[in-house]
Amino acid sequence: MLVALLAVGLQHVVDPTIILSPHFWLLFTVVFILTLVAYVLSDLGIRKGEELSVYGPIAGLFVKLLACLAVVAILIIKFPENKVLTALNFFSLYFLFTVFEVICLLRNLRDQKKS
Repeated sequence: MLVALLAVGLQHVVDPTIILSPHFWLLFTVVFILTLVAYVLSDLGIRKGEELSVYGPIAGLFVKLLACLAVVAILIIKFPENKVLTALNFFSLYFLFTVFEVICLLRNLRDQKKS
């Protein structure tokens, strides 16, 4: 929610064509949904324990990366104008959501070790 509010605020303060690509909200939605799916799958793997607790988060991050890169590649190939801006928007969103996911997963792992 914080990232979305920041983007909306930037649209009102600065000329949106300078900072946000025309496909920003599509990228935001795709990265958000894929992060949510990867997080849920990783959390289920952690809760099952054993080997899944290691492979779940790694597989979730890997699948999310490949799916997100496929979407941004399609956008860049289909809409070649503003390639750099679209790529910058994608990587900033991807890394922000990945940091959030990793922090949440680390908190879950830490809670599991205490009990």
